[in-house]
Amino acid sequence: MKVFDIEFYRGDKASLVKELTDASQNDYSYIVTPNVNHIVQLEHNKELRRAYSHASLRICDSKILLPVLNRLKANVAEAIPGSTLTESLVEVANREGWTITVIGCEDDVVATLRQMYPNIVFNHHNPPMGFIDNPVEVERCVSFIVQHPARLIFFSVGCPRQEALALRVYESEQAVGVGLCVGASLNFLSGKIQRAPEWMQHLSLEWLHRICMEPKRLVKRYVVDAYKVFPIIVRQFKNRQSIFMGRAQQ
Repeated sequence: MKVFDIEFYRGDKASLVKELTDASQNDYSYIVTPNVNHIVQLEHNKELRRAYSHASLRICDSKILLPVLNRLKANVAEAIPGSTLTESLVEVANREGWTITVIGCEDDVVATLRQMYPNIVFNHHNPPMGFIDNPVEVERCVSFIVQHPARLIFFSVGCPRQEALALRVYESEQAVGVGLCVGASLNFLSGKIQRAPEWMQHLSLEWLHRICMEPKRLVKRYVVDAYKVFPIIVRQFKNRQSIFMGRAQQ
């Protein structure tokens, strides 16, 4: 059942890792990781909605969003943060000796990952700021991915740029592997940005930790998102109530 016009993945992390491991051997597909910020952006960003529509899976990234989804009968087994999923997949890749392509991230992040995971071949291309509005730079990213086949492609350039690029690679019909829109996940994995301690993750307070780490960038975003997402959630509950009342009257 769709919620926020999104068909969310319903399985657990172990099942997801298995599915993505299998899919990584095939023609290119990509996943997106909806959170509160994405729900807000999807209201007005047609290109992001188009990227979502072509994604093979839509994984709930937010423990705050999860109870809302399940009150709306989405039946999502668990929230799977992109950082957690990224770490699990990189561990599989290191064990199996895979190749991974990274789009975005600074050179020092990828250098650290090469040291941490010596069995992985990392291909890395970091496009310039504003690249998504430059067709030449977008095609340079697509060509790099096509010319460097990998089991996993990590798009680390932020939403909605990474989703738009993942869609463009899909439309090229030339790539292989699984693309993952992972934002800052590789920065967390490398240790460049400290992730919230486990007790904060368990209490769904990772957002608070991130605000403390990057207040200038994130305070405004989180406050605005909270303000904007509330009426969207209310509308979803009203729509769902209308559907159930209509069925009851039939």
